[in-house]
Amino acid sequence: MNKRFLGGLAALSASLVPMLSHAAAAEAFTTAITSTTADVGTYGAALVGVGAVGVGFMIAIKYIKKIRGAA
Repeated sequence: MNKRFLGGLAALSASLVPMLSHAAAAEAFTTAITSTTADVGTYGAALVGVGAVGVGFMIAIKYIKKIRGAA
């Protein structure tokens, strides 16, 4: 075969290698985003519960202070 053709073919195949690695990275990114979304859904609900308990304690302390002041 023509040396020029083989050189062009080698250059083309070398330029495609980075594209293939980017394709694999995009799949890893999609997997990471999916995993993070699931974690946020799980931990988000728990954090809302912790926040509600904290607000409950603050309200309770406010009323305890009022009751002690009235006595």
